[in-house]
Amino acid sequence: MVELRSYLAGQWNSGSGDDITLFNPADASSYATVRRAGGLAHALAYARSTAGPTLRELTFAQRGACLEAMAKTIHGEREALIAIAIANGGNTRGDAKFDIDGATAVLATYAEIARDLGDTKWLVEDEPHALFHGAKLRAQHIRLPRHGVAIHINAFNFPAWGMIGKAAVSLLAGMPVLTKPGTSSAALAHRIVELLVEQQVLPAGALQLLMGPAGDLLEHTCPQDVVAFTGSAATGRRIRTHDRVIEAGVRVNVEADSLNAVVIGPDVARGSELFDALVRDCTVEITQKAGQKCTAIRRIIAPLTLIEDLREVLVERLEDMAAKTGDPADQANRMGPLATAQQLADAREGVRQLATRAKRMYGDLERTDFRGEATQRGYFLEPLLFQASPEAAADPSAPFHNTEVFGPVATLLPYDGSAEQAAQLVAAGGGSLVSTVYSDDRAFVLHTICNAGPHLGRLVVAQEKMARASLPPGGVFAVANHGGPGRAGGGEELGGRHGLALYTQRLALQTAGSQLARLVGG
Repeated sequence: MVELRSYLAGQWNSGSGDDITLFNPADASSYATVRRAGGLAHALAYARSTAGPTLRELTFAQRGACLEAMAKTIHGEREALIAIAIANGGNTRGDAKFDIDGATAVLATYAEIARDLGDTKWLVEDEPHALFHGAKLRAQHIRLPRHGVAIHINAFNFPAWGMIGKAAVSLLAGMPVLTKPGTSSAALAHRIVELLVEQQVLPAGALQLLMGPAGDLLEHTCPQDVVAFTGSAATGRRIRTHDRVIEAGVRVNVEADSLNAVVIGPDVARGSELFDALVRDCTVEITQKAGQKCTAIRRIIAPLTLIEDLREVLVERLEDMAAKTGDPADQANRMGPLATAQQLADAREGVRQLATRAKRMYGDLERTDFRGEATQRGYFLEPLLFQASPEAAADPSAPFHNTEVFGPVATLLPYDGSAEQAAQLVAAGGGSLVSTVYSDDRAFVLHTICNAGPHLGRLVVAQEKMARASLPPGGVFAVANHGGPGRAGGGEELGGRHGLALYTQRLALQTAGSQLARLVGG
């Protein structure tokens, strides 16, 4: 069986210790192995001393050219990468393309930003400001690349997009990257890094790959390093409270759990294009990647007057998806398995918790007969839809406001149709990455923005006029902020130029106005 090696300090590292097996989640067959890598202190020092100075000497335009080369390399192997995502990630072909094409899209976006920034090496944030009235002395803020390593600890669900999205921003900012993919689905990330190394599209040490456990990685962090983590809230807390991270004042960005919501305004009616759009979006966001998306819809907040119609149509759509769930190698199947046996066990336990306060409207938790040979050994879960009572929906302690089931599971939450209660239900999730409001009622939408918005990282507004052209809210675009407060981790990534802030240091330059013009303006 093939071993997927780490790439550290310019060399492929076989690691040591017992093999850790990666599986095909459709039939639980062995796919590859990884082993624990050593020499992490050396790998970080190598990046700081070798790649850091090289990247900082490049202009934004030159760094952007590296991103363009990365995108070209990944796209050139697209079909082979899709096959890996199907075999090791349990992705359908559509889900695999969503991940891989998302990676190349974020590279293209940041390459375009690089062209706009041009032949400069730092960011100018504002205009010079007089220190006080009548003074010739001025202050101006710029952002400079940090002199450390961007340590990226990624989740299993997006081994391409998650890894490349973080790396694109870091590299454009001028920081080298050490990336650690989620182990269970790491074959795709490994092959992408392998391709980039083969094509030599980046300076030496600019992108390193750590397979398997993180080991003592955080023990060797320095004050100029950045740790960007995507995963569970519990692991995020351990990173934030790590002794060395605290001691060194390492900058940490966390994207964690998220109970994303849909809010349906009281003006939405069955038969309208907006109703059709929300049903389409809910179906996609419940089932895409088998519900294993940080941006997936978990709570559907619907007015009492519409909830029966919505439930009827959603059950019909989910029933159709359940009938087409099975081995993702068969392109006739629309949904594949969860990533691991543990993910399946966790999802089933989460479903049992939801069932204590909500009634199951569709889905069989114990179903094992999915399409394809040997799928009874795989990690499948068909779509499940729950519905709470109005009283339970209003209870912030209820499990659907506190437990993220990372699978194809959502709960209908009835509300009284008021903007006030809708915002309260969104806020009960404790902080989310994204939510969506479907309404043409301007007052309702404005109230939702003002009162639900502070609990979110992104709010999508869908209206009748643009219903046919609207996109499902779970897509993450490089120009928009990705992150959210509270339960969602309190982090911020992407957001176009804003994303560069994580990997740069704001510096206030204070001197004579003429000198500032020569230093910054020139």
